Amino acid sequence: MRSTFKLLYFVKRNAVKKNGNAPIIARITIDQVVAQFNTKLEINPAHWSVKLGKASGRTAEAVHINSMPESIHSTVSMLESIHSTVPQQD
Repeated sequence: MRSTFKLLYFVKRNAVKKNGNAPIIARITIDQVVAQFNTKLEINPAHWSVKLGKASGRTAEAVHINSMPESIHSTVSMLESIHSTVPQQD
């Protein structure tokens, strides 16, 4: 059986804080089962690229924010590969 895996990052634009930043949310989908969690990162929505799913520009803030989801992605990918090698019980 083939397993599907998708990791998406987005800015929760309807939860903008007083400082103008909004939280970055991660959504993991495995075999049509969805889970979301807060990455504990914030960004001004104007500095977020929806198409790329990461911060735009090369500022120190953008570099920092873009490095964290890559770290999360590698960890989740590792866990997904471990999960896919474990035999499933029916």
